[in-house]
Amino acid sequence: MNTTRYVGLAALILTSSLLLNGCGQAGASNQSAAQEPEVVRIPVATEQVQRGAITSSFRTTATLEAREETDVISKANGIVEQLYVEEGDYVEAGQLLASLRDDEYRIQLAQAEAELNSIQQELRRVKDMAERDMISADAYDKLRFQADLLKARYDMAKLNLAETEIRAPIAGFIATRYAKTGNMISQYQAQKLFHIVALDELQGNVHLPERELQFVAVGQTAELQVSSMPGKTLTATIDRISPVVDTQSGTFKVVLSVDNSNHSLKAGMFAHVKLHYATHNDAIRVPRYAVQSLDGAHSVFTVDAEGVAHKVDVTLGFEDEAHVEILSGIDAGQQLVVSGQANLKDAALVEVIKSEQQS
Repeated sequence: MNTTRYVGLAALILTSSLLLNGCGQAGASNQSAAQEPEVVRIPVATEQVQRGAITSSFRTTATLEAREETDVISKANGIVEQLYVEEGDYVEAGQLLASLRDDEYRIQLAQAEAELNSIQQELRRVKDMAERDMISADAYDKLRFQADLLKARYDMAKLNLAETEIRAPIAGFIATRYAKTGNMISQYQAQKLFHIVALDELQGNVHLPERELQFVAVGQTAELQVSSMPGKTLTATIDRISPVVDTQSGTFKVVLSVDNSNHSLKAGMFAHVKLHYATHNDAIRVPRYAVQSLDGAHSVFTVDAEGVAHKVDVTLGFEDEAHVEILSGIDAGQQLVVSGQANLKDAALVEVIKSEQQS
């Protein structure tokens, strides 16, 4: 009886000891875990810094204009008798556009020609007499002066007759026809007969802020886009730069030359212009969104081989729509944080979840 009691008591003590040892080991494990906290790394995406070309540019707008255009007026009085061209027609320089009634001018020319022939015949006769001293030199000179006067009248009558033919002063397209058959036209009046535009070469006038003057030079190129040609980019060249700055607007005028030999563009079109100042072909360039700016200072984050982010102050150069040039602060080959940098501080631990070559 007593033996059985002792055996049960021993078993109870052994079980209690085992339970106490198990609890003690569990407490020790929990204490060790509390002493070694888990390291948290911030996820980021990076790109390798590379060198490439970057172009500085300025965006503005312009209205395309004809390089050459003119209003055609009449140099003679008369009634429009016939029209030979219509709006939209292409004409060469000197081509006949219209003619005025010329009856009166033909009569005047015939009269002047008859008078001139008569005086010239008389002059030849008198010249023979003057050479033989049969008349005075003074009488011969007066007749010669009169012949010169009639010759001038004849030339004027011939010119007036020629001016009844209205001809194109330049090559181009008839933009507007004002003249109508039967209209009475006055000589050298502001009454226009035709308006001609030369479309082989157009120009666009842009006005740039004064601060851009130091970057602009004749011969630089620009890209043009017009709404009538979606997705197509045209090339223009800086032809002239105004030497003065407008005091009212603080801008200066730049004239762009646009080749239009295929006549696809029309005068009056509205164009979006991207003016290229210069290109750095071997520049360190990074995506614009990788740069953080505050109070005029600029910085980026790089990641080293141990996964530590470093905040680096940088100096910016040229900029385009997608990239900026880095003049100092980082070098090609470094890993640059391009996503997730808003949550970073200097020396923060990061986990690179995406790494790409810069495009």
